Amino acid sequence: MLSSSGMKTWGLMAVGCWLLSGCSGSDFDANREKWRSDRPEEYVISICGTGFDGGCTLAAVSGDTVVATAQRGVDGSSGDWTFAEAPEQADPVEALFDRAARESDDCELDSVRFDDRYGYVADYYRDCGEEGGGEEVTCFQADTSDVTRCAE
Repeated sequence: MLSSSGMKTWGLMAVGCWLLSGCSGSDFDANREKWRSDRPEEYVISICGTGFDGGCTLAAVSGDTVVATAQRGVDGSSGDWTFAEAPEQADPVEALFDRAARESDDCELDSVRFDDRYGYVADYYRDCGEEGGGEEVTCFQADTSDVTRCAE
């Protein structure tokens, strides 16, 4: 157990890491491990671009296989989903971790938030100077591969 001075030091380090986004690696690693150990066997997820990035993707996963996908236009908030046969693709949550953690000379990770229950990246944003972008999970339904659960 930490003493009060130890807790204060740890707290200051945590705030410093958060403000500087320099300690995100361990957060990514811990949350990715949480995702891998707690992920549901089936799930549906909708991920939309934020800021400069746009559009939404929808995927239904059963086991290790993406069984359905859909896309929605750049504004993400309106329009119908365009469904397609599920391509051979990586787990959408694993891919989201990779995109959020990707280092860039042009952009700096401004913020990242992880889901409390499963540990997946709930949203992230990169500051790229005048413009920036990121992604956010707008719907996550565990224990189903019914893609319509997030297609509203």
